[in-house]
Amino acid sequence: MNQQKKLPKHIKKGHQLVFSQQDLTTREANLFGLMMAHMTPADWESGSPEYRFTAAQLCEWLSINNRAVGSQLKGVVARLLTRNIGIVTDNKGDTEFEFTPLFSKAIYKDRVLTLKPNIELESEYIEYNKGFALIDTKSYLGLKREYTKRLYEMLSRFKNKGSKLNPIEIDDLRCYMGLVTESGQIKSDKGSFKNPSTVVRYCVKDSIAELCSNPKTNKELLFHTTKDGLGFKYHKNGRKIVAIEFIYSWINEANPIEKLNFEDAKRNITRLETKRLTTDEKLTSDELELLIYSYRSIGEEEDAVEIEKLLDESKQVKVAEKEQDKSFLDKIRELKRMEK
Repeated sequence: MNQQKKLPKHIKKGHQLVFSQQDLTTREANLFGLMMAHMTPADWESGSPEYRFTAAQLCEWLSINNRAVGSQLKGVVARLLTRNIGIVTDNKGDTEFEFTPLFSKAIYKDRVLTLKPNIELESEYIEYNKGFALIDTKSYLGLKREYTKRLYEMLSRFKNKGSKLNPIEIDDLRCYMGLVTESGQIKSDKGSFKNPSTVVRYCVKDSIAELCSNPKTNKELLFHTTKDGLGFKYHKNGRKIVAIEFIYSWINEANPIEKLNFEDAKRNITRLETKRLTTDEKLTSDELELLIYSYRSIGEEEDAVEIEKLLDESKQVKVAEKEQDKSFLDKIRELKRMEK
């Protein structure tokens, strides 16, 4: 049995596990991540290990209501036991794949949850010879969207200077985000994701937006603005989007100024603050985001918070304008009905 009192600082996931086909809801991903945070290769020396978490730990670490913990977990754990992980590889131009259940057993008894990973996945769980992602546990558990969690895992795979995440083909991104079946078809309830622009909106743009607004991850990651948007750029075949490249930097906690290029941050701040303070033209949401990250990259948290407030106000104004537009259109439709 493996049971710890403290939440480990990092979740360590091997390369194959990070870039695998999986479909976990936010709560399922949190339980899976919690187990992975406690896992070490030594745990497997006598076969498949078991990981035990008390109700108090689950409430503290996963923000679960301390009443009726079992009833809250029952459906989540039941679904988790049915989840498979798909390891897809290329062998001399032919695609090979293997789908295996993540767990062999899960029990909640006497206010203790016991999770037992599938021994068939031992190598995937603890094999690090192809590299691994070192994921901040609290940051991961604090993210609300399942797509954001998956993106955070993938970005965490490459934190060293000089290494970066290669462009990801749209079809591969659909797999990593759990949008397709084991046969490679779009899932019946994910039909809109056939359109690459829908994949970009929900899996890329919205995920980057959450990573930027989260109080922990926005101090870890800096997303750079491109002509295509904040933190990414398209790779196209003609007009068709075929791949996404993420444009970002990890903030070096020991020396963030050196890591994130102090001169670039100064240029961004000078250009955007000049536009904001000396012209009547308002900064776009992307420009405000860039200004926030530029301030943070040089350690000016107070200025970053001030600009964040402007960004929030801008978003509220846009919501109000949309509601006014909707109200106006509703009135026009009503007039049309009366005319008929």
